[in-house]
Amino acid sequence: MHIALSPFPTLPLAQLADGTRRRLLGLGAALALPGCAWQSSLQDAPPVTLPGTRQLDLRAPGMPGPGAPERVHRIMVAVPPAPPPPQGYPVLYLLDGNLLFTPTAQLMRNRFARGPSVPTQGAVVVGLGYADSAVLDLSARSYDYTPPAPGPATDARGRAEGGADHFLDFIDQQVRPLVEASWPIDRARQTFFGHSYGGLCVLHALLTRPGSFQRYVAASPSIWWRDGLVLQALPGFLAQAANRPADAAALQLLLTQGEREARPAAPSTQSSPPASASDPARDAIRRQRQNAPGIPALMEGLRGAPGLALRYASFPGADHGGAMLPAAQQALAMALQD
Repeated sequence: MHIALSPFPTLPLAQLADGTRRRLLGLGAALALPGCAWQSSLQDAPPVTLPGTRQLDLRAPGMPGPGAPERVHRIMVAVPPAPPPPQGYPVLYLLDGNLLFTPTAQLMRNRFARGPSVPTQGAVVVGLGYADSAVLDLSARSYDYTPPAPGPATDARGRAEGGADHFLDFIDQQVRPLVEASWPIDRARQTFFGHSYGGLCVLHALLTRPGSFQRYVAASPSIWWRDGLVLQALPGFLAQAANRPADAAALQLLLTQGEREARPAAPSTQSSPPASASDPARDAIRRQRQNAPGIPALMEGLRGAPGLALRYASFPGADHGGAMLPAAQQALAMALQD
């Protein structure tokens, strides 16, 4: 039996194009309207987080002075997206963690971007920062990153100084046990990195407690602080180095700075600003930097030190701030060395 079927309704091609065009134009107009759903949902979306990262706040005593509030350190950790090697993960400890943890952690994760078919290794990256919204807590770092010193306990801005030993004790007694209890860690490959005042703290740690880490990276270190006070620890370090066992693994120190930092400051051709426009504290720091010993004096003092592998790197075209991230990249590379 033959059954006649009615034809399937069709739409002329021109009408189909016109209808599709109107719908697309309407969608575009809706997206362009203020307060549209896409714009609103993006504004209300949660903040970006890095995969494989964690953070923990730890309380610490307040800085010296009447009524000093209790402080809170923020410990940020990035773990490699791969199983640990047999001896455990190497670790890179970063000062100024609020500033440096995110880019350094991402650099570590970038090593795994080509997938599991390309063998690679990573390091646990530990950022040592503060539970504060500021990128740099200037008061906290002025205290935590500077060695104990005779004379005034504050800088020209009234910030407390001289707390580096307390801070290094905090790392040794609280932070490292937490990290080592949480992941398999290679205790023979632990790197300590800091920039500027952080670099000063790294040097103080190397010269006064060299067994805490095996690898040290001091980027643009503030050796000028208190007229080169950190260099006074050199004789004690050299005496201790001379008594290291012959079969002990060498300590490693990498000193870095921007090329423009190493150049002598050019004399200014402008007239001096009026006293009301000058910054006495900044002027005092500038004078110290110009007159105090720096990296060359440190390298000369460490030259030939038993059991110390000393290297220096300069970053072309970089100034003090611009040398920070290249130095962090070098610190990560050092942490990953076998």
